[in-house]
Amino acid sequence: MMFRRIALVGCGVAALMLAGCEPPLEPADAPAANGSIDTAGLPEGFSNDLQDDVSGFYMPTTEVRQGPWRLDHVFLGQQQDFTAWEGGTREGQFAPVMLEFVDETSPTVQTELGEVRTHRVRVLPRFYSVENGLLRFVGVSEKLGVVQLDAQLNDEALATARRNLGAEGAVLNGTLSIDELPPKAVGFRWWAGD
Repeated sequence: MMFRRIALVGCGVAALMLAGCEPPLEPADAPAANGSIDTAGLPEGFSNDLQDDVSGFYMPTTEVRQGPWRLDHVFLGQQQDFTAWEGGTREGQFAPVMLEFVDETSPTVQTELGEVRTHRVRVLPRFYSVENGLLRFVGVSEKLGVVQLDAQLNDEALATARRNLGAEGAVLNGTLSIDELPPKAVGFRWWAGD
C-alpha cells in the first residue's frame, strides 16, 4: 500500500515536472471574431521552390518588440513540412513558416533551457512564399495584428552557419512590420535548435 502511494506521488511529480519543461503556447491567433482586424487586402496562399534544407530557428540579431511582445524567432521547417502544409495538412500549432513572440511581462518558469516566459504566441501563416531565396510571410494575430516579414536568405552565410552548428552572423535579412507600425529592418542568425 505504501509503495503504491509513493509510486502515485512520484508519477504526479514527474508529470508536473514534464509539464513545466515547455511553457504553453497560445492557440494560433486568427482574426478576432468581431472583425477588428481587416484582412480583406492581405495575400493568401503558400509556395516554395526550396532545393536545399533551410530548416531551423532564425533568431533576431537585435531585439524586436511591439509593446510587451518580443519576437523570439522565425521557424522554417523541412521540405516535407512545406509539402504537407501546401497539400492541406494542418497539425496543431505548427506550420513550415511561423513566427513566435514572447510576452515579456508574463511570469517565468524554470526549464532545462533556463528561465523562460510563460506566455507565447505563434503566428501561423495566412500567406508565405519562399522562392529565389526570398521569404515573404503574412500572418494575423489578435494580439499583434497583421505580422509581415520580407527577408532575403544568404545561402553562403547559412551554409557556413550550418557547418559551424550556428554562427553569430546574420543569414536572413529584411523588414518586419507588426500591426500598423512602419517596417523595421531585421537580421536573423541561424540556430539548429535542441
